[in-house]
Amino acid sequence: MDTSTILFAILTPCLVGVTLQAWRLGNEKRDIALLGVFSALMGMGTAVAAIL
Repeated sequence: MDTSTILFAILTPCLVGVTLQAWRLGNEKRDIALLGVFSALMGMGTAVAAIL
């Protein structure tokens, strides 16, 4: 695996954890949605980088 793929694979669960923590703390819905979108994009980027 490439170094960038490993970094993406580490950052993706970290961003998901931040999103869940923000949801648990009761942050605004739009902020949680934005974090969720970036989490999904990071996850898709990790999958694409792992396939290539």
